[in-house]
Amino acid sequence: MDDFLEMVEEELLHQKVLLKKSKQVLRKAAEGALRCRARKERTAIYWIKREGGRQQEVNISDQNDLIQALLDRKISEVTLAAAERNIRALQKLKEQYQSNAFTDIIRELSKSYRDAVAALGSAQTLDEEGKPIQYHFDPEKHIHETNCGLMVRSKSEVIITNTLTGYGIPFSYEKDFPRYEGDEWPLQPDFAFDLPNGEVKLWEHLGMLTKEKYCKHNADKLYWYQKLGFHIGRNLIITQDDAKGNCSSPYIDKMIRGHLLPYYRR
Repeated sequence: MDDFLEMVEEELLHQKVLLKKSKQVLRKAAEGALRCRARKERTAIYWIKREGGRQQEVNISDQNDLIQALLDRKISEVTLAAAERNIRALQKLKEQYQSNAFTDIIRELSKSYRDAVAALGSAQTLDEEGKPIQYHFDPEKHIHETNCGLMVRSKSEVIITNTLTGYGIPFSYEKDFPRYEGDEWPLQPDFAFDLPNGEVKLWEHLGMLTKEKYCKHNADKLYWYQKLGFHIGRNLIITQDDAKGNCSSPYIDKMIRGHLLPYYRR
């Protein structure tokens, strides 16, 4: 719902800008209207105006600046009228629109139901002690410890893990994700999320894009994600380090709040 209403708000702002610009043009625009008449050699253009209480027609076929000014006036008049109608319609839509998206429905349920949804999500990714499951561990590669005790590959993954656990969002780290049934070499997404509504989202953080082999490996993963129906911006989150190998904590927080937190809000 938030994304849709943001789009409505953006369009509402756009219409208000058009309204303001149209009024500015009309305040300075030449009075009158245009009328065209077909002639043998070329179209004749006339300026329709009132002088002394009478309507007059003046041939302005050679006065391009005046023609353009009168044309701008008409365009601004139509734009202004449409903007006024659109603003009223968008404001009414904002007032009346009620989302029936799963996440918004869950948000309206009682605390007992919301707690049940959260419990189902977290039970899938925690061990018997309530800690995140370490599906794979290589002491030479998993060298960074997170706040929840999970060992990860990079400082960037530490930031992601700590932010996720800070929000209480359950996840799986490097859990096998088969490309097909009986897959001997499954994918291992950096983070996988079994969302409360039954959907699955994946998150890949790219940290060594300066290395060609690493890039080719992740290009292969993107190929398989595409075949499996995972698309960037929809159910596949992609982030990366900058050229110096740094990861922006505020940006990671923004990604989580935008792509994941709405599913777990209470």
